[in-house]
Amino acid sequence: MYKELGELFGWLLIGAFACTILNYCMKFINKKWGKKISANDFGKKAMKLFMKIFVRNHRFFGVSTAVLLIAHFAIQFSQFGINLTGFLAAAFIILQVALGIYANLSHKPRKGAWFVTHRLIAILIVFGIAFHLLAPYSLNNAIIKNSSTVVQSTETTSNLARFTKDDLATFNGKNGNAAYVAYKNVVYDVTNNNQWVNGQHNGHHAGSDLTQAISASPHGDKVFKGLPVVGEYIN
Repeated sequence: MYKELGELFGWLLIGAFACTILNYCMKFINKKWGKKISANDFGKKAMKLFMKIFVRNHRFFGVSTAVLLIAHFAIQFSQFGINLTGFLAAAFIILQVALGIYANLSHKPRKGAWFVTHRLIAILIVFGIAFHLLAPYSLNNAIIKNSSTVVQSTETTSNLARFTKDDLATFNGKNGNAAYVAYKNVVYDVTNNNQWVNGQHNGHHAGSDLTQAISASPHGDKVFKGLPVVGEYIN
């Protein structure tokens, strides 16, 4: 549940920030082609509507971005700890909101060093969010590939038990059964792990292969560090 809620706040955060960025886009479009677009009734009404939504509500979208950022960060931190790319994107957003509040309270004109900085930070936020969304998959896949090779070569080559899909499914952590999960052909015991109550953790269930889910997660395979290895998983 928390995982899904964290992801929801994350996407809402991106949506709120996108609406904030559209403030600049609409002003640029209005400055460049406003007269041509407003030459007919439909264009005039559309331009007026978009300017009203994205320009007039610019501050509302900015504050919403900050609130959603706090909610997203709190949930993700409680589940996975600090994520470097997420922290970087969050720092840019907080700086942007703080600069906007400062300019508003100080009645700063829309020019000068602060205004240029405000625009540059907006660009950095776009790159920061993109990096946050894409980096975990590429970086974690590289880390997982290297670490799993070490795990398999040092642990699964010994005389450990072998588990098929049906064998693994019996260790679901329910009715007194132990709780095992598989990752990269290695079976780990999560029975006594406080994150796996009744064989469940963030929508995942013991007795299953979590290779795909962990490979796509922001924390990667570090969650298996220190867990007992009980066997080899055979697909």
